[in-house]
Amino acid sequence: MPNEILALEAKFWQAMCDEDINAAIAMLDSEAAVAGMHGIGHFDHAGYKRMAEQGGAKIISFKFSDEKVIFPTPDVAIVTYTVEQTFDLHGEPHQMTSYDTTTWVRKNGAWLAAVHTETPRPVDPDEDED
Repeated sequence: MPNEILALEAKFWQAMCDEDINAAIAMLDSEAAVAGMHGIGHFDHAGYKRMAEQGGAKIISFKFSDEKVIFPTPDVAIVTYTVEQTFDLHGEPHQMTSYDTTTWVRKNGAWLAAVHTETPRPVDPDEDED
């Protein structure tokens, strides 16, 4: 079952890359939350659609590593991973590595994303940025 959750996580990221808002919404719980460097957000499907349509960023590519899935109960899955992503922000390319967590809940047989967190990897001042 961990592979099923990892596949769903990748499918959600690919929906964001493809700007397929409806595919992403189909994987979201009716009420969801996100926490990251821009704060905390709560949204329903209509709220996610507004967010996705108004955002100035577009994910170009992503690569997961260090993935792990735990099941605190049979109907709750928590996936953690490191993600390297390339994205376009207002016409400028950027890269970022972050530590992400998504909580998936199973409702009526379907796994839905309920909570996502993103913590950017701290920049090492000694690291060469070339």
